[in-house]
Amino acid sequence: MSRKSFFLQDLKRSIINPGFFVGIVLILIILLPPAVLDTPLDGTRSYLFGYGNVFHASGFSPFAAIFPVLAYATVFCEEHNSGYLRMILYRTGFADFMKVRAATVAFSGGMMTAVPITAVCLIVYIGGAQGMPTGSDKDILFGSKIIEAIVKYGDWYVVGGKILLGFLFGVLWALVGFAFAVWIPNRYVGLLAPFILYDTLWLFIGYKPFNPVHLLSGDDVAHGDYPLAVLINLLYIGITIPVIYKGIKQEGKC
Repeated sequence: MSRKSFFLQDLKRSIINPGFFVGIVLILIILLPPAVLDTPLDGTRSYLFGYGNVFHASGFSPFAAIFPVLAYATVFCEEHNSGYLRMILYRTGFADFMKVRAATVAFSGGMMTAVPITAVCLIVYIGGAQGMPTGSDKDILFGSKIIEAIVKYGDWYVVGGKILLGFLFGVLWALVGFAFAVWIPNRYVGLLAPFILYDTLWLFIGYKPFNPVHLLSGDDVAHGDYPLAVLINLLYIGITIPVIYKGIKQEGKC
């Protein structure tokens, strides 16, 4: 099996499965009410007010790590326990398998979070007042780097930043789930361990720029420094991939 054919087949499997669509629907169920019920969409409030409702008042953030792993992160466990993994490793080699599977798991997790976040962000942005907040919203995020960036770059900095951070958040936690699945090939471990790790970081590290639980919205990373949040996300993704690589390499030697 060539790497290209394996990649295309695996990519298709990673997004055409019940877990992927269930995850998107669940995220929408959580994020849509604060976006359309708690936020005026008649242009009377800044879209930043709506984003505050979506990312900070919705209750989504404390549970966000549950969703990216639902699509494809734990399929490794089924392949391992059924013997299918041995056949794939023999036909592709562990290096090619690692590259393809890490890419498809990352893509599925990233898209699972990016799709609903994009939809909600666009709804709030279109229905809100664009540009610098005024009136009753003039003090929203006052003194933050977000306001400075809107002045310098425009609204796309916030809207695009939220979507990109949502995608990278899903990538990171899908890969974390994959790492757990590789080292402990149990589906329930792969599903629950990332959430346990996520909530542990939430409870014991707090509001630190390097705390990965705050990378979803980026608002608490150095007062809204989205480029820094992106870099921190990429750093954690870069740390997670060698852990996965090492686990799959060990599997290939067995």
